Amino acid sequence: ISDYRYPSYFDAVVNEAVSKYNLTEEEIVNNGYRIYTELDQNYQANMQIVYENTSLFPRAEDGTFAQSGSVALEPKTGGVRGVVGQVADNDKTGFRNFNYATQSKRSPGSTIKPLVVYTPAVEASWALNKQLDNHTMQYDSYKVDNYAGIKTSREVPMYQALAESLNLPAVATVNDLGVDKAFEAGEKFGLNMEKVDRVLGVALGSGVETNPLQMAQAYAAFANEGLMPEAHFISRIENASGQVIASHKNSQKRVIDKSVADKMTSMMLGTFTNGTGISSSPADYIMAGKTGTTEAVFNPEYTSDQWVIGYTPDVVISHWLGFPTTDENHYLAGSTSNGAAHVFRNIANTILPYTSGSTFTVENAYKQNGIAPANTKRQVQTNDNSQTDDNLSDIRGRAQSLVDEASRAISDAKIKEKAQTIWDSIVNLFR
Repeated sequence: ISDYRYPSYFDAVVNEAVSKYNLTEEEIVNNGYRIYTELDQNYQANMQIVYENTSLFPRAEDGTFAQSGSVALEPKTGGVRGVVGQVADNDKTGFRNFNYATQSKRSPGSTIKPLVVYTPAVEASWALNKQLDNHTMQYDSYKVDNYAGIKTSREVPMYQALAESLNLPAVATVNDLGVDKAFEAGEKFGLNMEKVDRVLGVALGSGVETNPLQMAQAYAAFANEGLMPEAHFISRIENASGQVIASHKNSQKRVIDKSVADKMTSMMLGTFTNGTGISSSPADYIMAGKTGTTEAVFNPEYTSDQWVIGYTPDVVISHWLGFPTTDENHYLAGSTSNGAAHVFRNIANTILPYTSGSTFTVENAYKQNGIAPANTKRQVQTNDNSQTDDNLSDIRGRAQSLVDEASRAISDAKIKEKAQTIWDSIVNLFR
């Protein structure tokens, strides 16, 4: 059991077969089913190699590693091309581990802002350079401030407020448009808003619980001209006789107009060129997206959740980092740029070369307003040189070895003869 090659993906496939197609684990293992998936072995192998570099992940004084989950999703179909649900220190310890990419319930932090704050603003015909309040305000008993108290001016243009992840303009926007608009938008993007308090804090993710898979699906709408697909792992299932007993029906839901998606992408391009995502920016590729953090309850200088979500027209990469339980002994120090950014950048750098290389058709909002990018090529190269001891060629080489190993296993007749084993099932996943 311990030698199956892609544990997080395998577990996610089993979970989907059980929850969506009403199979049992025993049936999957014993009945000779062939499960065809959306897996891209190049994506998956490279993501796993990144996660095996445990130096990228924070560690508490008691030796506990922070946990993490990442998803790479194709935005037109919703097919999950790769997923890692635990840090490598734990990911190979056994069959059916908890998957932080698909099963966790975490605060989205500021990654919710494009969904519930700025999409409604764009739909309300706000200009991307509309000046928004950026000074400390109190709404009845609710007082808000920017992360670390940062204030560059009393007003900022909307595209800058998004890219720099400023809290004050986000809350002011929800206050102006109405909390109901924020909730309608969240529900439209597939978030569970049922038990969330209808307060202004929703602009910062207050009360919302989600995971990397759900957020990847939501952000796919921006990458796919306003159409949101259904995230899925399984394309079809055949029984032992080769009959198709279940299949995924590709469907896309129009959640926003194409023009709104384009304007949102224009603003989110600024995250990686001029905003909080500069340290997450991959070399030689242009991405749009958003970062997010959640302050630790016991000390606002620490964080409990760190996110980076980035996309191109070809792929959405959604990454979360944090301890299973945040307390005085288990917390993340600093912002996303000091933690999740390093993992995300490694993932993006290693899997983007396997995409089609499609480019955006919209212009960065900063450039539209005459502002040059801050992430110069030298800065991006500095990021890459300092991110890890493993260079990209080493990561890709090790990933290719993993892909080759899996391919050899699939063609090995002896393995096919080992009936009623977990490895039989994982072989069938990649036929």
